[in-house]
Amino acid sequence: MTILKATPNRYGGIYVAPDALAGKLGDLNVFKQVLKASLLQWKEDGLKVVWFKLNNDQASYLPALYTCGFENHHCDNNSIMLTIKLQQDALVPDYANHTIGIGGLVINQNSEVLTVREQGHIKSHPHNWKFPGGMIDPYEHIEDAVKREVFEETGVETEFVSFIGFRHHHAGQFQTSNIYGICRLNPLSHEIKIQESEIYDAKWCAIDEYLNDEKIGQYNKFILRSALKFPGLKSINLPGYMNTQDDYEVFMSVD
Repeated sequence: MTILKATPNRYGGIYVAPDALAGKLGDLNVFKQVLKASLLQWKEDGLKVVWFKLNNDQASYLPALYTCGFENHHCDNNSIMLTIKLQQDALVPDYANHTIGIGGLVINQNSEVLTVREQGHIKSHPHNWKFPGGMIDPYEHIEDAVKREVFEETGVETEFVSFIGFRHHHAGQFQTSNIYGICRLNPLSHEIKIQESEIYDAKWCAIDEYLNDEKIGQYNKFILRSALKFPGLKSINLPGYMNTQDDYEVFMSVD
């Protein structure tokens, strides 16, 4: 019996790509028979885990995979990845369980900080003057993301200075944990043009006024005080470690 075309990985597993279902294997009845034969062969070969990827237009194969014991692992807009353990003690890494956001602390030459109030907070937290920011897009660098988010929400162009710090909590969206970083930025423009779909209003606020406002949350104040006291982590290049700066970002203290 023919078995499915698959690629071994270095962890003792095997990966089946969507194109494995080409030709005769595109027939659902043939697929069921070949899948069972493949699982028996891979188990006999001592493989630990099978990773099986289907594109959206191959969803009709899902019942056959579920019947054989496959479980969902993760998905994106165009495909789903399933797994099955062939050995009981095999390790299957968890799916992505964190979302990552980034905020920009923008301070101008007049000792003013750029602050916004979000549309979604204006009724429940009307005095929540926070720093602009949002979610990092897939394959987007932190530096690019924070400058993009600040510009989208306020219209202010910026340059990256340093990475200040982050907070981590376990009440993020979609039952994930969330990491939210803060970066220090210098403004390259001053005029504010808010993103009306998300931002209720925005303003430059004097640092002393912001820190002395009793209605401002302590977390944001702590971020601001920390940025004024410490230079933060610089973005650096590490020759010999980074193939290209498109692949990696490294933030370290250089002072």
